[in-house]
Amino acid sequence: MPRRAVAALAAATLTALAVPAAVQASATPRPPEPPSDRRLAAEPTRHDLTREQFYFVLPDRFANGDRGNDRGGLTGTRLATGYDPTDKGFYQGGDLKGLTQRLDYIKGLGTTAIWLAPIFKNQPVQGEGENASAGYHGYWITDFTQVDPHFGTNADLERLIDQAHAKGMKVFFDVITNHTADVVDYEEKSYEYLSKGAFPYLTKDGRPFDDADYADGERRFPKTDLDSFPRTPVVPADKKDLKVPAWLNDPSMYHNRGDSTFAGESSTHGDFVGLDDLWTERPEVVEGMEKIYQRWVRDFGIDGFRIDTVKHVNTEFWTQWATALDEYAAERGRDDFFMFGEVYSSDTDITSHYVREGRLDATLDFPFQEAARQYASQGGSAKKLAGLFGDDHKYTTDKANAYESVNFLGNHDMGRFGAFLKQDNAGASDAELVKRYALANELMFLSRGNPVVYYGDEQGFTGPGGDKDARQTLFASKTADYLDDDQLGTDRTHAADAYDPAHPLYRQIAALAKLRKAHPALADGIQIERYADGGAGVYAFSRIDAKARTEYVVAVNNATEARTAELATESAGTAFRPVHGEAKAVTSGGDKKITVTVPALSAVVLKADKPLTAPATAPAIDLKAPAAGASGTVQVTADVDGGQLNRVVFAAQQGNGRWQVLGTADHAPHTVTHKITAPAGTPVRYKAVVVDAAGRTASDLATTTAGQAPATPVPTATQRDYAIVHYKRADGDYTDWRLYAWGDIADGEATEWPEGHAFTGRDAYGAFAYVKLKPGAANVGYLVIDKNGNKDVSADRTIDLSKTGEVWVEQGKETALDQPPAGAYPPQDTSKAVLHYHRPDGAYDGWGLHVWNGAAEPTDWSRPLTPVRTDAYGAVYEVPLARGATSLSYILHKGDEKDLPADQSLDLTANGHEVWMLAGQQKYLLPQPKGGGAALDLAKSTAVWIDANTVAWNASATAASSQLVYSPTGSLAVKDGALTGEDRAHWLRLNRTALTDAQKAAFPHLAKYTAYAVDPRDRDRIRTALRGQLVATQRAASGALLTATGVQTAGVLDALYGEKAESKALGPVFRGGAPTLSVWAPTAQSVALELDGRTVRMKRDDTTGVWSVQGSKSWTGKPYRYVVKVWAPSVGKIVTNRVTDPYSTALTTDSARSLVVDLSAPELAPKGWANLRKPAAVPLRDAQIQELHVRDFSVSDPTSKHPGGYLAFTDRDSAGMKHLTKLARSGTSYVHLLPAFDIGTIPEKKSAQTTPDCDLKAYPADSERQQECVAKAAAKDAFNWGYDPLHYTVPEGSYASDPEGTRRTVEFRRMVQSLNDAGLRTVMDVVYNHTVAAGQDDKSVLDRIVPGYYQRLLADGSVATSTCCANTAPENTMMGKLVVDSVVTWAKEYKVDGFRFDLMGHHPKENILAVRKALDALTVEKDGVDGKKIILYGEGWNFGEVADDARFVQATQKNMAGTGIATFSDRARDAVRGGGPFDADPGVQGFASGLYTEPNGSAANGTPAEQRARLLHYQDLIKVGLSGNLADYTFTDTTGKRVKGAQVDYNGQPAGYAAAPGEALAYADAHDNETLYDALAFKLPAGTSPDERARMQVLAMATAALSQGPALSQAGTDLLRSKSLDRNSYDSGDWFNALHWDCRLGNGFGRGLPPAADNRDKWPYAKPLLASPELKAGCAQIDGASAAYRDLLKIRTTERAFGLATADQVQSALSFPLSGRDETPGVITMRLGDLVVVFNATPERQKQTVPALAGKGHALHPVQAGGADATVRTAVYDTASGTFTVPARTVAVFTAE
Repeated sequence: MPRRAVAALAAATLTALAVPAAVQASATPRPPEPPSDRRLAAEPTRHDLTREQFYFVLPDRFANGDRGNDRGGLTGTRLATGYDPTDKGFYQGGDLKGLTQRLDYIKGLGTTAIWLAPIFKNQPVQGEGENASAGYHGYWITDFTQVDPHFGTNADLERLIDQAHAKGMKVFFDVITNHTADVVDYEEKSYEYLSKGAFPYLTKDGRPFDDADYADGERRFPKTDLDSFPRTPVVPADKKDLKVPAWLNDPSMYHNRGDSTFAGESSTHGDFVGLDDLWTERPEVVEGMEKIYQRWVRDFGIDGFRIDTVKHVNTEFWTQWATALDEYAAERGRDDFFMFGEVYSSDTDITSHYVREGRLDATLDFPFQEAARQYASQGGSAKKLAGLFGDDHKYTTDKANAYESVNFLGNHDMGRFGAFLKQDNAGASDAELVKRYALANELMFLSRGNPVVYYGDEQGFTGPGGDKDARQTLFASKTADYLDDDQLGTDRTHAADAYDPAHPLYRQIAALAKLRKAHPALADGIQIERYADGGAGVYAFSRIDAKARTEYVVAVNNATEARTAELATESAGTAFRPVHGEAKAVTSGGDKKITVTVPALSAVVLKADKPLTAPATAPAIDLKAPAAGASGTVQVTADVDGGQLNRVVFAAQQGNGRWQVLGTADHAPHTVTHKITAPAGTPVRYKAVVVDAAGRTASDLATTTAGQAPATPVPTATQRDYAIVHYKRADGDYTDWRLYAWGDIADGEATEWPEGHAFTGRDAYGAFAYVKLKPGAANVGYLVIDKNGNKDVSADRTIDLSKTGEVWVEQGKETALDQPPAGAYPPQDTSKAVLHYHRPDGAYDGWGLHVWNGAAEPTDWSRPLTPVRTDAYGAVYEVPLARGATSLSYILHKGDEKDLPADQSLDLTANGHEVWMLAGQQKYLLPQPKGGGAALDLAKSTAVWIDANTVAWNASATAASSQLVYSPTGSLAVKDGALTGEDRAHWLRLNRTALTDAQKAAFPHLAKYTAYAVDPRDRDRIRTALRGQLVATQRAASGALLTATGVQTAGVLDALYGEKAESKALGPVFRGGAPTLSVWAPTAQSVALELDGRTVRMKRDDTTGVWSVQGSKSWTGKPYRYVVKVWAPSVGKIVTNRVTDPYSTALTTDSARSLVVDLSAPELAPKGWANLRKPAAVPLRDAQIQELHVRDFSVSDPTSKHPGGYLAFTDRDSAGMKHLTKLARSGTSYVHLLPAFDIGTIPEKKSAQTTPDCDLKAYPADSERQQECVAKAAAKDAFNWGYDPLHYTVPEGSYASDPEGTRRTVEFRRMVQSLNDAGLRTVMDVVYNHTVAAGQDDKSVLDRIVPGYYQRLLADGSVATSTCCANTAPENTMMGKLVVDSVVTWAKEYKVDGFRFDLMGHHPKENILAVRKALDALTVEKDGVDGKKIILYGEGWNFGEVADDARFVQATQKNMAGTGIATFSDRARDAVRGGGPFDADPGVQGFASGLYTEPNGSAANGTPAEQRARLLHYQDLIKVGLSGNLADYTFTDTTGKRVKGAQVDYNGQPAGYAAAPGEALAYADAHDNETLYDALAFKLPAGTSPDERARMQVLAMATAALSQGPALSQAGTDLLRSKSLDRNSYDSGDWFNALHWDCRLGNGFGRGLPPAADNRDKWPYAKPLLASPELKAGCAQIDGASAAYRDLLKIRTTERAFGLATADQVQSALSFPLSGRDETPGVITMRLGDLVVVFNATPERQKQTVPALAGKGHALHPVQAGGADATVRTAVYDTASGTFTVPARTVAVFTAE
């Protein structure tokens, strides 16, 4: 149950005397009637204590009555016992017995109450080394139940109290509830204060909460543990039971936030100079402290408490604690039990708060202390006193008022009043100082309140300062520091006892005490101000005994000469006679005024000879309610006429609540305060009753309406480097003034009092000082003081850094402005720039300003501008500006030494024409840069959680705290610059750290990121956090949200789950015919199986994150989906996804459902499948590959029985199969199938597929209409290349005769079987680098199961799309596993013979090697296939977010060297074709397209000389390609140098990169980019004949086919296939992708302008070509080219020299004998063992003489000699000269005879 609600105002609530008539239950309740006049008039005018005189004493420093307890019963050195009378920081020996023995001395002062500094048992010593000191003062309590042994025993205390009571003196304890001794340490060993805004408390389950919400005891306090704190509290083993009561040993009872800065929130929550700060918002602490002090009330009969550090405890604590103690004392007959608090502030708004809201009886009157010092010691204005007493109404409550205030002049913390006198009056005589001291005493004793004498003050003690320096012993001292101290009014030193009742100050105090006793009105009579001089001089007031109606007039004078003043009184014609001071009797006139002369530095008291006359008229009252719309604390005032000594009692009522007494005002202006707490619009009613001296009453009512309370401002995200205080003094003299600052200031900025930061800056307003702030600073407290610590304004002030970093204050005025006052700064002179420059060393000689842009006269470096002057701030430079200048470029330098390394620019528009700079700092000090705003974007995820405990995040370096906030419900959102929904969220705290070398290696793209570690205390909640919304946030110390972003979690998911799940079988797994279905979904909140219309529960393995369910045989063949409830960042909410299985083995139509299918089931195997005999495996280095699209293969073939499908490959008599068979017989060994897995962009039902709604054949060859029609149908037609993977391991359904069910599985297998039967092994084009969709798209599978894991995310958390689509992240364990598992499934279950990896460079090399390893483990005996014979190759392109191994070692061209896995080589491709795929002008020529030898006229080719040079370089690239792209292959290049393949340049990269033959795949064209025929159409001269084009096509293909290593050719390239110049035909339909096996159907050229989406920019080049008859290929060209290519294949596959196994063999056998400076442009002569190959790309017959072969016989290769190409048969060789003669545009292969 919640702690009992404390009725803080119970005593003030009044039940209406009139009971309203009964009303119906349904009627709106009526507010209670106001209390009667009589009831209110009975309220007391005074409460509790108003006539006490306190003597405040530190027992250790007063008298030593028992030397046996000096060491507190401890042994050892002073660090053990705490005793060292020679050190002011240690016990001196005073004790309770000594006090008891000296009670008469205390009584002699007139003392009525002794205030004992804390006497509870303390920790003897705290601190180390120079900072070690003892607990002599009593504020380091360990045991609240017993007297500290250094002071004696509990019995000694009882005797002291008894004897004091016997002498008529009360005893007050100094009590502490704020803290205990320093016992609790922090495990982190750091002690800087950590704010609640940045480091909130956490519940046991990680929810942040504000303890203030529970501090009033009305709500149950959250459950916490030792992990709930900003720091981890620990207690040394030897101190675990040190504190008493035992509950104090629980470290969770403390705030545990670090050391207080004494500014802002830290004032209540921080450790008071390391002392353990109690968590006073907790009910256990409130109740515990109540019980502690109730015991002392019960057992020792004490009379009251002085409460320490009140303002460092939350107000709600005092409301509950003080009320409970009051009630407890009252129950024991102690109605006058009195509690006053130490509220160390001179601001009456602050001190009075603890009386009104904290329910204390009074506070120590620090405002009085300051005013008294200013008046009596500093000669200040009497108006200061007027202001002080004018605020007395703020203390008025139903149980207290200002008459109970506890006044004092000095104390043990701030210092003695004698010390202040010496500081303020340097050079003054002892007599003057004693006189001023006496004046201060008179002011304290004669004005309202209870005076305090601090022990020793009565003996004239001084001292150099506060704390230890103000704690001298009254007995003879042995402390050197004390022996040096002066004593006022005596020649005595501290070497002697000081109990001298004859001391002038002792005697004066005793006399004042007697005066108050004789005239009680001087203690608590009504105090009415009569006079206040504007400067030094008289302050006067009346004190009136209300019962006797006797008036006293008190006048004080702080001037150094007598002053006369005319004073008002309450009586006419009345004599006033002196009762104190040197004054004459006076008589009031008819105007009731008297004239009084007050001697210098003195006080006088005059008493009226007779009582006030009876009032002539009864009182009348006019009550004034606050204006409508008021809220918070307001003033309520009543105007009174008539009567006499009128007092007014106020009451208030809000809404339908009870009436509450507000208190009594006993003099005009009759004012009290009221706190309006009702909701806006609520009626607020007031009643006031006036009572005059005759007891007559009058009353009035007033009403107002509650307004809207100001909303608690949301802290704003503003970061500042400096706080600046501008200060204006009338005299303009700032020499001895400085800024004293505390709070959120940077290390090293704090100063010892009264040092500070000088007002060095000067501007038009006055002077300014500045202080550097710590990162994330929220507020800074400050005072403006002089060198002696005298304050310009007494109140502590604070800069709220969320609003401003700059304030303007004026001498003597409390108000601080956050904007300069109007007119403070005249308009700037825009004709010049003024730059103020400050150097810490103050050395400005030689420093000059070099200026250029914007300066009227730019300077030479050697002659910079010199300062026009130097001032207190530094050097001042003035720069005349050029007309219209908006900026000024400058460098501050001394010779070659620059202040800042980079050039600087002053933005005159943004910063104005005058700036203040600090040496070495980029930002200007003034004008202040605008604070940085918050970066709040939950749509992004810039924090990267890389492993179990580490987050890499380039977040704000100035943030106070960082954390991961998680919400299981997805409640977090950003609204109006704030994070909402945190009330339902939890935190994982982050500690800043650094990435390790291993982490940087694992995540190289994050190597420069800042690292954060999840706090070890929160790590048990990480797994929970990952299953909800996750946001990384940062806070300023104020709690302002600086940053909020989503979190990338792949790394942590791998660390916690992936590594353990990697070995788990996923998808449908059959054992004994029964399936188990498993899915990896570690972040899912729940996963269920939707099976054939019903839902089946799945079980989560918390170790792996795998959800699984075991089924029965009956499940086989049934459709299913997973129902996944999971946080989806892409839509920002918790979603329930019904999603297919990423490991699906079969699917329904259009992938709507997965099917529970066992791929090993016999019914899915075609006849002969189990014993399928494959063609002999061809090593990768010898592979000749045809790249083929399943649909293209047959959809345009009229001879196919199954057009567009898998079964077309079973049509052995179709034109397509016949052509493939011919290629196989010629040497083609593999058919590379473009993607045939489940494709996401093709409707699988033929009825749903669209076709162009046009007669495409009817349009001209260069028309736009074809592409228009095709584009309209493209989205839903049957064609797509297929690089849109939906399910990786299921065949595409649109290629099957029926997409529903397993037909696709069977037909895919039949396709493989048929190709194998034709002598062709199959390669699958696999696309694991991206998915067709991500996020919550219907076609997103992986990302709807584990959002954000399977896709690769960019720095902002968006999905990378460099591949074209939603990139995957195979570097992540489970995506890498999916790649391996999928490939193995295709290899085992579909007997695929090779895999071509699309964009393999986007895979880690490690992933591809894992595939290789998994395949190598497959055996015929175990798996039905020999995995070692499966070939792997892929696109090793280096681009995108992974480029240059940015995230991992990629599977790129250079990195795959030595692996035996091939990559496509673009080097020779580009050299052969010319230019690159993305040239703006497609006419850039190459080796096989006429560069230099047959220019096409395109300006893009450059001059003839440039063309020749480029052609020769292309020839070097082709030579490297012919070597198999070997990095170390050495040859002579066309410049005559010997170079390695890696030294030949390819667009800034090494041309050669392979380590062995077979690691680079050669090709002249593929499905990407234009077909070879189309590329040559753009590049060859327009007039090139079809025959010549066909020859160049064959020559281009030969450069790949006759190279070392594998070669690939796009299906139809040997048939001059065209796609009508389409650069990117992936979605161009069957029309543009048509593949004709019959030459009579043409080659596809001239089917209209290619689709605009990717080709419009090339239309101007394409249109004339498409209409040209020169490009119309016929059967002669098509069949001739194909035959010639097949001849080359035969040569390639029959001559073993083309398939060398090692780099050394290639180096030995391969050479280019004519390579060098004299190489023929356009001709490459290659010698390969006994073979010589001449590539003549020129339009002329060419002779190539190889002197080394002269005399050696060679002849045209028999295949060509007997082949289909008549032209090549004309190639000849001259043995005598070694000359080969080759026809134009021909490749000729010669063999040695």
